[in-house]
Amino acid sequence: MQASIPHRFVALDAWRGVAALLVALYRLEADGWLHGLPFVQNAWLFVDFFFVLSGFVIAYAYLERLGTSSETIVFVVRRIGRVWPLHVALLGIFVAFEIVRALTGIVKSSPASAFVDQREPITILWDFFLVQALGFSGLTLWNTPAWSISTEFWTYIVFALLCFGGRRVVVFAGATLILGGLVVVGAFSPKGMDTTFDFGFARCLAGFFSGVLAFFSWQKWLRTKILPLKFATWLEIGAIAATLLFVSWAGRTKASLAAPLVFTILILVFAFQSGRVSALLSGKAGHVLGDLSYSIYMTALLVSLPFNRAPVLVANRAGIEITREHIGAGNPHMNYDFGYFLLNDLYTLIYLMAVVAVSWVTFRYIENPGRIWFNGKVR
Repeated sequence: MQASIPHRFVALDAWRGVAALLVALYRLEADGWLHGLPFVQNAWLFVDFFFVLSGFVIAYAYLERLGTSSETIVFVVRRIGRVWPLHVALLGIFVAFEIVRALTGIVKSSPASAFVDQREPITILWDFFLVQALGFSGLTLWNTPAWSISTEFWTYIVFALLCFGGRRVVVFAGATLILGGLVVVGAFSPKGMDTTFDFGFARCLAGFFSGVLAFFSWQKWLRTKILPLKFATWLEIGAIAATLLFVSWAGRTKASLAAPLVFTILILVFAFQSGRVSALLSGKAGHVLGDLSYSIYMTALLVSLPFNRAPVLVANRAGIEITREHIGAGNPHMNYDFGYFLLNDLYTLIYLMAVVAVSWVTFRYIENPGRIWFNGKVR
């Protein structure tokens, strides 16, 4: 008899949305108070939170249901329906941009610069089949955040195959993959956990299976525990503070290799959903953030492009000089400064609202219908 689908961890879903907004904020090239926060400068590290949370939730939802060919097929189809429709839609938008650029070059009789290097036609197929970040294709410059979707999808496959061997195999292999993934990243990545198209698969395996083992720990020792409200609230506040301090401090150093452990602790604390912070995250806003989290993460680059270019274009036309500089060690972005921090932060808030608005559209008209369509094929 098939196990019933478990309830949602609403607080953890909301945390996924918060993390997605932080990663989106990192993509905007603006100075200001918000961008001056160290954990915003290093917000790329929250991608590892996605990996760990995914491992925890997938193990919770599917561990008891996998182990046969039929269930594995259902699982894979559902995972495709979860990540692929929005990914392909955004890939199509970026390819359309490149076609426009190629046609513009033809009209202007300028040398063709479209569909070359990291945008060669073959790279479209790599992205289409979600293999662009498995370490053999090199960097592709379409919707680059999809590198993590590429690694996560194939990590789903690894997890499903391990489930054929039962819990002990999953635990032993999971621990091995965590250690192996961190060793590979630590040995070959010059920027700690900030590795994407090269060693991103190893990074994802380490994070995802940290979440899987966290689920085993939660199921065996923590699930039946009841935390008093006051204690749970302080525990949640402490976990948040520790996480933000770690992200602020670790950055692109070797210390960032501890990210899966730090995010595992955060997830285990909020899995109880017993404190006031959890209650706040479990409200309507938390539900919305949880629903939109994937769309927020995937559309942020697209939305950031006009927001990053508009100030420079407007300033050039108006004859105004905008200061551009790097903020934070190792930050690849050249951030602009309007001259007033409050103006920078206002522009940042407008950008975040635009990200949420676009994400609502893509969730309603692409992501959710796509997921429903795929799920309907394996009922």
